[in-house]
Amino acid sequence: MSKKLVVALLAGIILLGVTLRFYRLGDNGLGFFRDEAALGFNAWSLLSTGADEYGQKFPIIFRSFEVFFLPAYVYLSVPIFFLFGPTVIAARALSAISGTLLILTSFLIAREFFKSKKVALISALMVAVSPWAIFYSQGAFEGNLALLAFSVGIYLWLRFTNTDEKKYFFFSLAFFVFSMYSYQAPRFVAPLFVGVSILSQKSWWKKWRLWIFGFFFALLLSLPQLSLTASPAGYHRAIGVSLFSRGETPPGYSSQLGDWQKLYLAPREFLSLYLHYFSPSNLFWQNDYNPQRRVEGYSVFYLWQLPLLLIGVWAFFKKKIKDAKYFLFWLALAPIPAALTADPFHTYRAILLFLPLTLLTALGFGQLLSLISKMKNLVILVSLVGILYSVFAYLFGLLELTPITRWRDWDYGYKEVSQFIKDQPSTLRVVIDDPNTESYIHLLFNQVIPISEYQEVASFKVGGEYYKNPDVLRPEKVGRFEFRSVDWPTERGDKETLFVFPSNRLYPSEFSGDPKLNLEKTVYSPSGEPAFYIIKTISKNSQ
Repeated sequence: MSKKLVVALLAGIILLGVTLRFYRLGDNGLGFFRDEAALGFNAWSLLSTGADEYGQKFPIIFRSFEVFFLPAYVYLSVPIFFLFGPTVIAARALSAISGTLLILTSFLIAREFFKSKKVALISALMVAVSPWAIFYSQGAFEGNLALLAFSVGIYLWLRFTNTDEKKYFFFSLAFFVFSMYSYQAPRFVAPLFVGVSILSQKSWWKKWRLWIFGFFFALLLSLPQLSLTASPAGYHRAIGVSLFSRGETPPGYSSQLGDWQKLYLAPREFLSLYLHYFSPSNLFWQNDYNPQRRVEGYSVFYLWQLPLLLIGVWAFFKKKIKDAKYFLFWLALAPIPAALTADPFHTYRAILLFLPLTLLTALGFGQLLSLISKMKNLVILVSLVGILYSVFAYLFGLLELTPITRWRDWDYGYKEVSQFIKDQPSTLRVVIDDPNTESYIHLLFNQVIPISEYQEVASFKVGGEYYKNPDVLRPEKVGRFEFRSVDWPTERGDKETLFVFPSNRLYPSEFSGDPKLNLEKTVYSPSGEPAFYIIKTISKNSQ
């Protein structure tokens, strides 16, 4: 296969990937989830004020709601917000760009592992069209950025082992460390991968100077993050979802036997959760346990990729792949962070796993083509038609069907609510019924609440505890805006107040027919159901 043909085919695949990732990126019909809004708003706040939502100047680790999150996605989004302003597409663009670059990276990795341009091109195609890759590129997911950085680190590591050029070693470490600034999973996987890979090399101790220099190089790059390791900002997120820190007893626990049984029950549960991530049922039929990460009728991969994966596994062990051990290290380590949490089949925490599995499906497809001697071109043509059909069917499920069933899981409607509030008098009191007090981020992102006004209240609330206190420290009241649970029987008599209720928090019978209440607007969901009721209490003077 000529170099020009490879470049042309790769360019076509990347163009397809760009289309699938940026199509309706700013309005995919699902809504705009609060985590996306938090990433986007903090990038906009940094650009506008040099501080985050709490007024913290250029933080090392950000916090929003009661969660600490890593900084790379926010900081890299700042120039995008400079170009596009506070828009949904600006918040999601970095993830879409990362997903696009991952197509090229997968080509390079596959070429290094399998020494085949054909398999490398198929790998790029598989990444371009796979459901998991499209889904996580269509939203603001910092894990997608982390996957790209980690994958570049893998490629550079392979270049280092194949050429013995030290520059690749240090570049690889730099990308691994960068992935650790992007998402939680690489903070566990990246150091383990490097450590195990070094120890697996023949006569590894002969390069002890290089390993020591590499250690201090990575340590230097990690210093800002390491400075917070002992604080809640550094460990709270990981420990908070850990399998071993939950209050519940593990499955099979008997109160009559005492706590010693946890010594074998907890590892057994971990092993069970770990194997979940290699289950064909989960990968091809079932879906993520979280409804917000589900697409109706689809899982991580298309069903037709299952036989290709099986063939790929067979071909992988049949062929003598020089760097096979690094591939297996990647495959074995990637699900561990997800398995260490109590949530069953959490695809986002296992995002590092899906690229090597996709590469195996590509290897299987390449092996299948090599076994076909007759009508190979026809088989390729039929396969491409089938792939394109699968992609269009998936897009229909993602952009048309899923918004009908999952709109509430994506916070649908806050954009319309925000626009309505903007059109009201600037002195009108606004109360949003929100027991979790997290809806504030949507009003901040949509420029309803002035940034400086929120920062002033939030910075006073958090005080000097920004990195130290993991408790909920966000304000429930900022100026004329309140975010809390509403006691409707008591508060319905408040004068000149705009109440915003999610439709599942208030029945129409609780406000209709009352002359002192006026239904100002009903925000409807993609399914046609009410998403929000916006109700205004009427004072005596205005009656």
